[in-house]
Amino acid sequence: MTIYISTLCLANGNNMFQVLETYARAGLRNVELNKTETSRNGIDGLSPDKFKQYALGFIAHNFPHPKEPFIVSLTSQDPMTLKRSRDQIKKAIEFCHSLGIRLFTFHAGFRIDPNNKVRRVIPYDTAFATLIESIDEISSYARQMGVKIAVENNVEDGRSRFPLLYKAEEFERLWQKLPSTNVGILVDLGHVKATSHCLGFDKYEFIDKVKDRVFAFHLNENNGQRDEEKKLDETSWCFEVIGRKCFTKLPVVLEATKVTIDEITQQVSLIGKSLQKE
Repeated sequence: MTIYISTLCLANGNNMFQVLETYARAGLRNVELNKTETSRNGIDGLSPDKFKQYALGFIAHNFPHPKEPFIVSLTSQDPMTLKRSRDQIKKAIEFCHSLGIRLFTFHAGFRIDPNNKVRRVIPYDTAFATLIESIDEISSYARQMGVKIAVENNVEDGRSRFPLLYKAEEFERLWQKLPSTNVGILVDLGHVKATSHCLGFDKYEFIDKVKDRVFAFHLNENNGQRDEEKKLDETSWCFEVIGRKCFTKLPVVLEATKVTIDEITQQVSLIGKSLQKE
């Protein structure tokens, strides 16, 4: 099992390459390209050679970001926003292909369009149908590029964000509509923990229902009620999950936020020791 560190983790990370430099100097070898705390990098100007100089292994999560900021919405009912969102993810997949990245992960989105000042709630079936069309189009393109894609499970922690794909049954429905083995799930275990508390389901049953299509894990902790993206400790339920034999070859990504480089290396050591016990 390969341990990756999200670029989102490092506290006060000024830009992508400063974060990568810090990780490389600390002896970290595998990185999930995500946003950094204080900056975003658009696709233009991001030469793959700039990343190759660090001799790191990469996967990507919603990266690169659009040069002209907007929120990617694969459920948008506005034709221009929807096309722009799908095109943005295709550009990100092209970037992955150019850098030899074989796994790209992204968000399912919500039943509202975050780019629209009028926050109308999209009917569930309408939003889900649009999402299926988006993922189908993206999956076909990703296969041509030799890149696998995985959709991250959303979080429902009572803050009325109208998410999609936060229950296991939704992913089962997704795979019925899109049986392609090129489409999997990125399981954010912090999201599962908070959502299971909010909705009253068994978090281990969620894992059992999606286990055959898991492509990667995000590891972080919370108080069981809110998505907090905190550090792991020895008692974290994450270790019970990733220690299963069926997951031994999957990448796991530390996604605790606002932590120092020393804390990151300690977290990597903790994850490594946990895996050795299994």
